[in-house]
Parts: sequence; structure tokens; C-alpha cells
Amino acid sequence: MFDAQAEKLFIKQFMLSMLIFLALIAVQTFTLELLNLPLWLQIVVTLVPVIPLLWAFQIYRIRFKLLDEYMQRLTGEAFLWSMGVVGFLSFSYGMLAMKFAIPHVSLSFILPAIFGGHGLALQVLLKVDANEQ
Repeated sequence: MFDAQAEKLFIKQFMLSMLIFLALIAVQTFTLELLNLPLWLQIVVTLVPVIPLLWAFQIYRIRFKLLDEYMQRLTGEAFLWSMGVVGFLSFSYGMLAMKFAIPHVSLSFILPAIFGGHGLALQVLLKVDANEQ
């Protein structure tokens, strides 16, 4: 892995990016509700919260590169599992939605599902690997 100081810095930066994301969501909501903006500015305001998510992804990418080969392998496999499960579930739901009247699910849930699924898959892979040894 890497040292405790690097881990603390990672956590601080990542949490800061999430705090900025949440603050921008609040600003976005109030701005769109209270101000009468032209359409192009509404689009910009709606998409601004993506910026701290891109920063969080960059922070995580840097952390990934600092991991040892074992953790990189497990982390990569966890992402494959997560993307596979989310991808196949969303595709299956879309196929059903083309033929049946089912509730709409927002595409904005895909990114959190991938990252949440990654965390869950990584924990499962770590437990399975520990049991095999």
C-alpha cells in the first residue's frame, strides 16, 4: 500500500471534493428554482456539480496508481464486476422498458451505482482472497 500521510491526504482531498459537490448541488437547486435563467445558463448550472466529481475521480486514479500490484489487481477486478453488473442490469431494465410500462429510473444513478458496487465488490474479493489463503 502506501504511507499513512498519503492516505490522510487522499481522504482529505476526496472528502473536500464530495463537500464541494454537495454544496454545488444545493446552489444548483436554489439557482434553478429562484432565478429565471436562459436555457444555456440552466444547462451550465445543472452540469457544474460534475466538476468536483471529475476531481474526485482524478484523486482516486492517483491513489490507485500508488497501490501495490495486489491491490491494483483486486481494485481493477472490483471495477470490472461493478461495471458489468450495473451495465447488464441497466441494459436489461432498458430492454424491459421498451416492451413494458415500468417506472422511469434516472441515468444519474449509474455513476453512484458503479462506485458503490465497486466498494462492495472490493470487500467481497478481499474476503474471498483472505479465505483462500
